[in-house]
Amino acid sequence: MSNRYVELLSAADLEALGRASGHQPGPEAAAWFRAEPTRIDRALDDPVTFEQLFGPDSPEPLATVSPPLIFALLVHRGADEIGDRHHVPERVGSRLLLPVFDGEQLARFIAEPATRAFLVELLGSYTRVLSGPRWEKSRGRWRRRRFSEMNPAQLAQLAAEQPMAERAGAYRRLGDLALFLNGVFPDDSARRTLSPIELERIVRSLPPGHRTDPMRLLQSDRIDGTGPVLAALGPSWYRLAADLVPLPGISGELRNVAEHFDQARRFLAFVTDRYLWNRRDRLFPLS
Repeated sequence: MSNRYVELLSAADLEALGRASGHQPGPEAAAWFRAEPTRIDRALDDPVTFEQLFGPDSPEPLATVSPPLIFALLVHRGADEIGDRHHVPERVGSRLLLPVFDGEQLARFIAEPATRAFLVELLGSYTRVLSGPRWEKSRGRWRRRRFSEMNPAQLAQLAAEQPMAERAGAYRRLGDLALFLNGVFPDDSARRTLSPIELERIVRSLPPGHRTDPMRLLQSDRIDGTGPVLAALGPSWYRLAADLVPLPGISGELRNVAEHFDQARRFLAFVTDRYLWNRRDRLFPLS
């Protein structure tokens, strides 16, 4: 969505986009794009832009442009590529790729401009991780512990400690984390297991009436690693956030991602496998 990109991309980003696309290769590019934001989408969709930044003769893009511009370009490029595919590879473990014949469904999902902007913002939000010390009361004593928003149990506990009416941000971030880890770091999520205490904290982030299905899943034999737990709860977290957010536009986006959570995950996995696999550790800190 062009207007969202005007807010997301800096003047330096827009100048880099103008140079790479050849649409406006000069210092006036930022003003030129902002005067007619639809030009941003056209530049992102232009194959010349991708070739200039990611072609075999181009320098490493991380050294020349910012992460938000990289993510916007790769989401648009991925959407264009996926539209020509009847099947899309699904990663099983860290090495095996299996074809899944749902390319048309993924293409319809990612065709919406608001969906593309949502995923670009999601990726950009994890280039810096909120972490630091936090005081917790345990058995009548206060203890200083390290907090990281990449830890789902800690984030879930933070949500559970807030009044229900104030949980929209925490629920949104839990949904984001579930989608991000399953889409961009599925191998790490498969390797990491959750302790019984962590599982309990994660489920307790949900209101009592929303816990039945998650508890049934967590008590089954289908849980292997963190990924399936987060994938099972991600849509619920997004729906709860949507119920609490007072802004209809944001609420609608969250409901859309909740309804199409698996398609969003698979699209992020497609972009990761195609373009980010060898760059993700430099782009995204996990602690």
